[in-house]
Amino acid sequence: MQTHLVIVNPTSGRGRGRKLRPRAQQLLDAAGLAYEFYDTESRGDARRVARDEAERYSVIVAMGGDGTIQEVAGGLADARLDSPHDEHKPLADLGILPAGTGNDLIKSLRLPGDFEEACERLRVGRRRPLDLGRIRWRTSEDSRERERIFVNNVGLGFEGQVGWEAYHLKIPLRGMPLYLMALLRVLGRLVNPPLAIRYDEEASPPEAKLLISVGNGHTSGGGFKLNPRANPFDGKLDCCAIAARGRLEVLRFLPKVMKGKHVGMPGVESRRAELVELSSERAFHGHADGELLGESITHARIEILPGLLPTIC
Repeated sequence: MQTHLVIVNPTSGRGRGRKLRPRAQQLLDAAGLAYEFYDTESRGDARRVARDEAERYSVIVAMGGDGTIQEVAGGLADARLDSPHDEHKPLADLGILPAGTGNDLIKSLRLPGDFEEACERLRVGRRRPLDLGRIRWRTSEDSRERERIFVNNVGLGFEGQVGWEAYHLKIPLRGMPLYLMALLRVLGRLVNPPLAIRYDEEASPPEAKLLISVGNGHTSGGGFKLNPRANPFDGKLDCCAIAARGRLEVLRFLPKVMKGKHVGMPGVESRRAELVELSSERAFHGHADGELLGESITHARIEILPGLLPTIC
């Protein structure tokens, strides 16, 4: 019986997923795991397959970047949310083989970045209940509400702009170098939208913000530590809201954000909440786990789904 389904995104990490597939086969054979591969062809494939196959496997493995992990986790979350009270129906746990651009989530889960070690962790790792996040959002062009599960973080405002730029850059870079290049390109069209923010039951009036980063994990953008205290197992979202900044201020601020040393600085608000809601009359960019949400968001509602997804760590 095949116990593991490995969902491979061949295009993740600028083709790294495709290159690592033969090596994954060798390592999984050596580990004595019974497995099958599924190669995605388009966006949404990983989520659909994970949801539809959740009852057939013990572990469904996301082999790709943060976006692929998001899709697989979303599919497994869908399966659980569709049958939350059926304790007699075992559903697959999440496994992770990093093969992406940023690979931010594995830092919070303390999973190895080395591919061989990650394959071994599938064999010996323990099962832990991972928190997930859910964002519902609307845009200025479309009044219907959209929804997405995320695993690591949501970036809105400037962080969303940088994620948008990084996604569209056609250069042979990965991780932090890619996001730094994207950041420099975005500085020329810097926006500080007036955001009204509510944390749980506490609301504040609109105020110009550079960005708000909502973290389940503590690292995003290939290594930026906007929410350095975030823990994906504690049932809370960590939120970092940074007041409006000019271009030179952003550049001076950058080294501190990379090390998580910005917490407590003037204009930096750090909060923990189970629900975060934002709205603005001026549209803003957004991403969830590096996957684009849009460039004309006007409203977003973000909530924690505590301990929803058992994960092999």
